[in-house]
Amino acid sequence: MKAHINGFTMNYEVSGNASAPPVLLHHPLATNLSIWDELTAALLPTYRVIRLDARGHGASDAPKGPYEMRSLASDVVALLDHLGIEKTRYLGLSMGGFVGQILGIEHAARFHSLMLVSTSSNMTGAKEIWDTRIKTVSADGMSKAVIDGSMQRWLAPEALKTKPQLVARLGKMVADTPPAGFIGWCQAIVAFNVTSQLKGIKLPVRIVAGGIDPATTPEMMQVMHREIPGSEYAEVPGTAHMLHVEEPAKFHAEVLPFMAKHGPKS
Repeated sequence: MKAHINGFTMNYEVSGNASAPPVLLHHPLATNLSIWDELTAALLPTYRVIRLDARGHGASDAPKGPYEMRSLASDVVALLDHLGIEKTRYLGLSMGGFVGQILGIEHAARFHSLMLVSTSSNMTGAKEIWDTRIKTVSADGMSKAVIDGSMQRWLAPEALKTKPQLVARLGKMVADTPPAGFIGWCQAIVAFNVTSQLKGIKLPVRIVAGGIDPATTPEMMQVMHREIPGSEYAEVPGTAHMLHVEEPAKFHAEVLPFMAKHGPKS
C-alpha cells in the first residue's frame, strides 16, 4: 500500500482484523518492513499490525537528505492520520527506537505504549563512526564492506556461524537500501540526543536490549531506563543488535505480555 505524506510516497502494509487493536512496527536502519515477519505472525492473532518502509528505505521514496529525526517521527504520525488511527501501541528497533523516543516526547497522545529495542537516547558520541559510514556509502554505495560491517554488529558470533539464511536475508536488505536513504538517516542519527528530555515521557515504556549488542549496548539502554519514569528494562542474553530475528521466540516473550498489559484488548 502507498501513502503520499510529508512530501514523499511511503510504502506500508496493514495485516489482521480491521477491528483489532493496532500495533505499529518501525524497522532499523538498512532494512525494510519484512524484518518484522516473525513478530507480525506472533501479533496477528490479537492485533492489527501496521508496518512501514521508513523514508529512504524499502519501497518508499528515498529523497535526498539530510533528514532530521523529528521530521522522521512526523512521518509515523502522518501515516496514522492517513489510516484514521487515533492511538496505537508502538515498537521500534534501533532507528525505530530513536523515532519512538521522539514520539513519546512530542506525540504521546497518539500512543498507548512504547517498546524501544536495541536503541539509544544519545548517538552524538559516535560522530566519527557515522561520518565514516556516510563517506563510505557516498563513495561506494551499499558495498560488501558495508554489508559485512553491518552483520558483525547485528548478529552474535554464534548466529553468524550457524544461521546462514538469516545472514543472507539481512545482507540482501542492506544491499537493497537506497544509498540516499541510508545517508539521510545517518545524518539524522549522528545529531540525535534526547537524554535530557526522557523524563518527559509519561507513557508505559519497555526497553529491550540484546545482551551482547555492540551497537547500542545494554549500558546505553540502561541510561534510557533510568531516565524514563516507570520504564521496564529487559535483556535477551547472548543476542546482538537484531535480537528479534536472531532469537524470535525469546524476543516475543519480552513483547507480548507488555503489549497485552498496556492498551485496549479489542
